[in-house]
Amino acid sequence: MDDKTKMYFRYGLLFVFISITMFAAFNNLGSVLAFFGWMIHISMPLLIGGLIALVLNAPMRGFQRLLNFLAAKLSRKTGKKIPASLIDTTSLVLTLICSALVIYQVFDVVVPRIVNSLSGVGDAFLLYYPKLIATLKGWGINTSNIEHLITTLNISTLINQMTENMTTLVDTAFSAASSVVSMAVNLFTGTIIAIYVLAGKKRLKRQCKKLVYAYADRKKADRICEIAHLCSDTFFHFISGQCLDAFILGMMFFFVMSIFNMPYTAVISLFIGFMALIPYIGLLVGLLAGLLLIVMISPMKALGFVVIFLVLQQVDSHLIYPKVVGNSMGLPAIWTLLAALMGNALMGLPGMLIFIPLTSVLYTLLRENAHIRLRQKGLKIK
Repeated sequence: MDDKTKMYFRYGLLFVFISITMFAAFNNLGSVLAFFGWMIHISMPLLIGGLIALVLNAPMRGFQRLLNFLAAKLSRKTGKKIPASLIDTTSLVLTLICSALVIYQVFDVVVPRIVNSLSGVGDAFLLYYPKLIATLKGWGINTSNIEHLITTLNISTLINQMTENMTTLVDTAFSAASSVVSMAVNLFTGTIIAIYVLAGKKRLKRQCKKLVYAYADRKKADRICEIAHLCSDTFFHFISGQCLDAFILGMMFFFVMSIFNMPYTAVISLFIGFMALIPYIGLLVGLLAGLLLIVMISPMKALGFVVIFLVLQQVDSHLIYPKVVGNSMGLPAIWTLLAALMGNALMGLPGMLIFIPLTSVLYTLLRENAHIRLRQKGLKIK
């Protein structure tokens, strides 16, 4: 057979094999889903470790650039070169320390205060309710409907019931997914895996590159490495952009809330900055947490906090985020939103962090391929 016939023969065999495999999979769909579920359960520590390494790689690269710059200046003055391995190890240690400090501050300081405030929201509302009614009447607003609604509802009981239902729902969700011990073990194992991956990322990169060039021809290997480099840069720009935007947003809240003498300024600013790392959903959680804390002090200041939040959120959405994250991603806003929704529907929070940069990579590759095809056809689409 000539080469063309051999190619058609190979493609035919591949088509038959794929058809038979898909037919068998659909006829045994329950077993296939159970197998994939078992595989995901077994590989969960690896998935968690990969996600942690992906997130921590951005600040680690930032520390590496800073330390390389300082090492170069020190080498010019002393004439001694600092080993690259020492810079990499120091960068990893600094990344782990900074990450642990941020997580500790959020979960040791902010979360307990929010939980305590949630249990007292009903009592605080009843305490400030007469002042609120008096203020509204002073503005000439008819409060008869509001007073009738409040007298027929027991706010404290309602809040307590909501809290109990939320607790039951969370407990049920955790029990259905896995035990707390299993989750802790997976998280601990994933963290260890992430540390090993970050510590040996240069070696892993070199080994993967050797395998690609060993088992693929030069042209395909170059393309694979090009796509891998694009993925690495896109994920790095996304994570670093999210971190920088979260830091700027947290500082803006701190300064503005300090100017207006808002309560819990540092706590709320820290929590909003931390939650801003989660696209779209994080800011809403930060708003609710801030309201729960401030409403205990003053409902009017809570209203002022909402106004401050809406103004700063608009500033961030239209001025800061597009410059810090949007330009580095090269992804239109509509596609970013769709990627976040799809990732959240499929994999929850980790899916959002993965699907946005992944969609950016696919968008870039599709755009490049479309431009090449249009040039080949001699077309210019305006």
